[in-house]
Amino acid sequence: MALFLIDHQEDNRLFFDQEVSHHMLRSLRKQTGDLIHAGDGQGTIFTATIESETRQGVEARIVSQEFSPKDWKIHVACSLIKKESRFENFLEKATEIGVHRITPLICERTLKPQLRESRARKIIHSAVQQSFNPYVPILESPIKLEEHLRNMKEVNQERFIATAVDREQEVLLEQQYTGRNPVHILIGPEGDFTPFEVEMAMEAGWIPVSLGKNRLRTETAATMVVQIIKSCFYLKNEMIK
Repeated sequence: MALFLIDHQEDNRLFFDQEVSHHMLRSLRKQTGDLIHAGDGQGTIFTATIESETRQGVEARIVSQEFSPKDWKIHVACSLIKKESRFENFLEKATEIGVHRITPLICERTLKPQLRESRARKIIHSAVQQSFNPYVPILESPIKLEEHLRNMKEVNQERFIATAVDREQEVLLEQQYTGRNPVHILIGPEGDFTPFEVEMAMEAGWIPVSLGKNRLRTETAATMVVQIIKSCFYLKNEMIK
């Protein structure tokens, strides 16, 4: 079963761009009259019938639609990585799990403070369609850590910084997270945040947490926290019931 992201909707008709249309018709061999599943990236899943193919792309008629509310939200601000493919791996896997927002960070130890945003969004869209995710994550432009901390200063929600500076002393993320929604997490570069950056974040209200005793690569840690929060959200809110 495949999910196709729509370009736009007009009344009871869905329109797909050329790239999605090519994948639909050429790769998956869909034809006029076939039923397909489509998403708007904002929580609505459509069942539709392919009606025509134009130079602009495929057009389909809506048969039914269902909205899936976003139960949990995690915002991961993660340092860019020298090897871009590793950051792209994080984008793909975090999207499949269900991350809500991604902020690429530029920290003191970030070795390659660049991101091909157009390519990154294509990776995210592909992962959304592959995983049948009703939501397209928000991808922000790269930003310096100091500026991100300033932007988040007035946010009255759970905020954590994953750091290995005092790995043995910090409480695990699973223990610190209360189950409230949404939650924001900082992930540092290869070599971790500097002590000054950790102190700066703590002064801004971010709580240091540990992800365990093992030393993790940046993309592993960033992907891991999405799954931890997803699991803990449902477990802790089920316990409350």
